[in-house]
Amino acid sequence: MSNGRIMLKYKQTGNSSSETTLIFLHGSTMTKESMLPVAEGFPQYNCIVFDLTAHGESEGEEPYEVAGFLEDLEYSVEQLQQAGVAGEKVVLLGYSMGGAITCEAALRKKLKLAGIVLMGSGADLSSHTPLVDGLKGLPASEFKTAALYSCLFGTDTPEEDQRAITELFASTKTAEEETGYGDLMASNRYNRLADCGAIDIPVLMVQGNDDRVVLPAAAVETWKAIPGSELLMIPYKGHAAIFEDKELVRDKVQSFVEKL
Repeated sequence: MSNGRIMLKYKQTGNSSSETTLIFLHGSTMTKESMLPVAEGFPQYNCIVFDLTAHGESEGEEPYEVAGFLEDLEYSVEQLQQAGVAGEKVVLLGYSMGGAITCEAALRKKLKLAGIVLMGSGADLSSHTPLVDGLKGLPASEFKTAALYSCLFGTDTPEEDQRAITELFASTKTAEEETGYGDLMASNRYNRLADCGAIDIPVLMVQGNDDRVVLPAAAVETWKAIPGSELLMIPYKGHAAIFEDKELVRDKVQSFVEKL
């Protein structure tokens, strides 16, 4: 820790000597182990998966706002770059709440990023997360992450895949249910859509067309607001689209990264 900033815990996978570093940020209720299977789909790149502040093995207090995650993230990336663990060419990839954090990082411009990927997310989550709206009257102490699992999938996801993805989420979630609840509320407060025109690096949006957790409109509006951004809308897939259609997502992200 330095000046109140926390060095986030992480796992590294892939090719540590690659000139390109992909940094993955997990979503609400999750830890780095949740995103590790996604990162492992890119063995040609240097991949780093963080536990965000107060999640998994990382210390700190749960931030009230999405922006509250940024100082620890920025500090951690800078430290890894100075240590030679992360290279100078960094692509930030965020899922759900992690996507909002990624968007905020691009707006703050304190990190030098080659590009960003927002997965199942957007710049305005306050208007497009109806399931979270429905949780606002529920005391944090009564929240159970498992209540959301049935809402993760699209209309054509095989039951076998649903079971495997549900098991992944259940086995890698935050230890404290109230942390997950705080994540959802922080995400639900996030809205920087009006500012997105200031993002001047390449952006890829990846979204499931049947997402019920973060409605597809969140990705579409963000795509429209960021000049030159790209959008991959995946038919019949839900909030877990990056886990449901791993090959399609991998190929699109790889194509995006190779152009940077």
